[in-house]
Amino acid sequence: MTALLKWKAASLAPRRNDREYEMAVTMDSKPWYRQFWPWFLIVLPGTVVVAGLSTVVIAVRHADNLVVDEYYKEGLAINRKLSLDRHAAEQDITARLAMGGSRIMVQLPLGLDRYPSELQLLLQHPTDREQDLRLVLANQGAGHYTQTLAAPLSGRWYITLKSVTGDTAEADDWRLKGEINLNKTAQLELSSRSL
Repeated sequence: MTALLKWKAASLAPRRNDREYEMAVTMDSKPWYRQFWPWFLIVLPGTVVVAGLSTVVIAVRHADNLVVDEYYKEGLAINRKLSLDRHAAEQDITARLAMGGSRIMVQLPLGLDRYPSELQLLLQHPTDREQDLRLVLANQGAGHYTQTLAAPLSGRWYITLKSVTGDTAEADDWRLKGEINLNKTAQLELSSRSL
């Protein structure tokens, strides 16, 4: 029995190597939040979560409005607009558009049977819907129409010119389309074959 007690006492008594090991462990053991590796392992997935949430916020704030909800109505409107293009081609209507500073001038050719009382000019920016403009140009006589803009335009624009023969803009007879880059030229010849 004494041999057993001696063995237990010897096994419990600190040895020099155990004491050095214990000192090394005690000196190196800091709380987990003061260690490098736990923070390294937390930061990696944390960065991915922040990047993912940022992507969701950007996608929601800057969503594209490319899909139309009412396909049938849009299809009918497209057919109506195509008939306006055909009508312009049948009448061989052309128009000369000139932009000088903040002034827009449209000249229809001489010899038309009837000049509309007003023309509707739609200026569409290729990338920013907020910059689109819808203008009504008044007839100054002999097929000459003018309108003044709030500020001069620059860059590339899609042009749609429609006749307005009635009291409302819904009474369209014909439509001419084209494209202009105002950085290169300030004049455009519109015809039913412009595009």
